[in-house]
Amino acid sequence: MARELPGVRPAVLHEALWLRLQDSLAFRHCFRHAYGYTLEWAKLRPLVVGMSATLTAVQEQLMTFLEALHRAP
Repeated sequence: MARELPGVRPAVLHEALWLRLQDSLAFRHCFRHAYGYTLEWAKLRPLVVGMSATLTAVQEQLMTFLEALHRAP
């Protein structure tokens, strides 16, 4: 999603945002597959604190992607 496919579509997300989302994805994977796992606030805090900004960035970049698709021939 962070790569442009020339002649097909632009990148959906900027690479920096894609990398930020990878941190959340890694947490989700660990949490879903580690039964009895104790959550550590020190590790979760950066994800939680930045979630609002991350959501806003995802929404903006998705809208930009959709607008680019509508402009394409």
